[in-house]
Order: sequence, then structure tokens, then C-alpha cells
Amino acid sequence: MTTKITYLIVPAFSDQAGQCRIVAMTHTNKFKAVPNLALYRAAPDMWREVGIMNSRGHIVCLAPSHPSHHLHMKRDEPLMAGTTYTFIDGKDADAVA
Repeated sequence: MTTKITYLIVPAFSDQAGQCRIVAMTHTNKFKAVPNLALYRAAPDMWREVGIMNSRGHIVCLAPSHPSHHLHMKRDEPLMAGTTYTFIDGKDADAVA
């Protein structure tokens, strides 16, 4: 069974926050769709916080466990809240699921 990692940029609660949290979930093919904001809101405990995005859509920090994922996401800056990235665990970032 393939293990995947999905990253989600969670919208800020207010405009004054100036940043969005980046959360991640490791999962298998048990989900019929890519885990998304609706799943995060329904089950936030399934996700772990791994980074921060500023109000300009640039990653400020991201956990160093998967540097190729970080580089892949940086290529797409500026990012926006609600965006998800899913990668196959243990593979290069270009192996997007």
C-alpha cells in the first residue's frame, strides 16, 4: 500500500494574523479523494503543524523532514490558503500523487 503525505495551507482565522499555518497528514489510499480543508475542519487531530506561510504567500518555515517537498512548494510561490500538495512518501517531490 502506498503511503502519501498531504500538506494543506490552512486559512488564517483573521486578516490581522498575517500568516497561515501549514499542516500535514501521512495517509494511505484509504481516502477516496485527496485530504482537504473539509477533512481538516472535521478532524484537525489527524493533522500535524509543519510550517507557516506569510500573507504574501511565501513559506516562512517548513519542517525539514522532506526537503524536496519544500523545494517543490517554493517553486509555486506565491501560494494561497486552501492549497494542498500530496507526495508519495519516500520519493522525490516530482512524484506527486
